[in-house]
Amino acid sequence: MNHRIVAYISLLLMAISSVSFRWPLENGTVTSTFGESRWDHFHDGMDMISPDGVVYPVEAGSLVFFWDKVLFPLDNYPGGGNYKILEHRDGIYSLYMHLENGLTSKDRYAPGEPLGIMGNTGHSFRNHLHFSILEPVKQTSVNPFRMLPPLPDAKPPVISDIAFHIGEKIIIVRDRSNIRLTRHYPLLVKISDAMAGRENLGIYRIEAAFNGKIVLMKEFEGISFVNHQLSVGGKGFDDLFDSKGFYKLDGLTYEEGENILKVTASDFAGNQASREYFFYVQLDMDSE
Repeated sequence: MNHRIVAYISLLLMAISSVSFRWPLENGTVTSTFGESRWDHFHDGMDMISPDGVVYPVEAGSLVFFWDKVLFPLDNYPGGGNYKILEHRDGIYSLYMHLENGLTSKDRYAPGEPLGIMGNTGHSFRNHLHFSILEPVKQTSVNPFRMLPPLPDAKPPVISDIAFHIGEKIIIVRDRSNIRLTRHYPLLVKISDAMAGRENLGIYRIEAAFNGKIVLMKEFEGISFVNHQLSVGGKGFDDLFDSKGFYKLDGLTYEEGENILKVTASDFAGNQASREYFFYVQLDMDSE
């Protein structure tokens, strides 16, 4: 059974088990997905925009906390701007950030009852909603795709480049090229995804084989606080991403001569892309 079928079955089962959950925006467009690189940390939620900007709870829930600039006019906005946190069944929380000023509040919200308007408050570059689904007891942020109805998505990810980050430079490695290395640098992979248009989204699953050996297999299902750091499946941010936003393959040992990298990337809908690179290495470890 291939990865696309497995992902589709998993998606179907999760959709059936979470039928009461809904997207927080009507006719919304996803502009950023869970687990993407934020240059020095994981994106721990999902960003969306919509024509009317009205924000709804993903499920009926009780308000446990909110912050609004109108109530604290002398304070600076927190990073998330105005926000609300709702508690749902089974210890699940939802978080809605960057809302407009002037939030109204009540003890409990029904699924179709507006709780705010998406805005541009806090550390934000345009009007949008950031929302997260949290399991506080497990100290985990959950990929919202796991809890919400599926969205139309027929576009596979795009695997565009592999590269080295040497000093301050990103050096793109062309297929069949010759490379001289003075150490076993991490190998970087540039991957992007889109759902409807030209969005530059992160992926859900990455698998990489180097010289016939699996060196990375990771799904962005959740971000947990483990051993004093945020991690995805036991790997911290610096293990999975380079500071320039590339996915990182660390701990590689290059062979003198031909090296082969095969990368497979999937989005949550099961769309998959695969690409193989051949390059030739001259090892010159005595030069440093």
